[in-house]
Amino acid sequence: MLCHDQADSDAIGAAYAVSRYIGADVGVPGAVATHAYRLMDELELEVLIAPDPSRYDNVVIVDAASPVQLKESLPDRYYFVDHHPENTLREKALGGLYDQVSSTCQLVYRLLCELKAPLDRKTGLALAAGIMTDTINFHKGDSEAFRSFGEILATCGLTYEEIQRLYVVDERKDRGAICQAALDAQKYTFNGYHVLVTTIESNIPTFAARALFDLGADVSIVGHMRGEEAEIRMYIRQELSQKYNINAAHVFKAARGMDGGGIWGYALFAGYRAKGDLKVLLPSIIEQFSTLLGDEE
Repeated sequence: MLCHDQADSDAIGAAYAVSRYIGADVGVPGAVATHAYRLMDELELEVLIAPDPSRYDNVVIVDAASPVQLKESLPDRYYFVDHHPENTLREKALGGLYDQVSSTCQLVYRLLCELKAPLDRKTGLALAAGIMTDTINFHKGDSEAFRSFGEILATCGLTYEEIQRLYVVDERKDRGAICQAALDAQKYTFNGYHVLVTTIESNIPTFAARALFDLGADVSIVGHMRGEEAEIRMYIRQELSQKYNINAAHVFKAARGMDGGGIWGYALFAGYRAKGDLKVLLPSIIEQFSTLLGDEE
């Protein structure tokens, strides 16, 4: 089971659930997203880094839409399971499961139900976590996402709070860093939409971006410097994305000085990592929103 690089909980959850059924390794090209570590701990899942696909008779790619997301781990022959609207991996796949729903974990749950496969607690945890992540804690989602999530909780004896707890920051210092990042945030307003931009000292920009998003930002952008490397995460509210046809990952790619970095994500969430200066990169992202939405109010 091969996830996209910077694998999130949807990728990890889907890969884990299928691997439990067929008996398979789970791998990522480079790294797992920070927010997915706790899920991996709960699942007691060991993820292979940069696996060699030639060592396996069959490879199933989960939650990936482009060869770029798989780097050197892209196999010559593969099957796939994915939900992204734009998927260029389908063309060369031997076969797979594809539907433009809210999450890949929904598709895996659908498959396991059709196979009448028993769901244990860990598999349910993996699938529910993936659905919660890709609906951005149910800020968006189709009806199947909500129905599947509820069925999984009921079948596996889980609670909403147990899934949500996977994404709650436990360390007091990290909670303090998120509070400070929120207090230090700069707010820009374009056409009535609020864009919050800030930096955080702890290496948890995804958690901080989610926190600003939950506070009410239409766009939340959080940067973190790790040595010479800049980490940036961004969430965009679905209403804004659809109205102006804005894709978070495309915003990063179009911003000055960011085209040479590592970029991943989709319409409503994107991540960026490369050597750089946040004092240069963050303003260039704001310039993009000014271009897309109009002058600041």
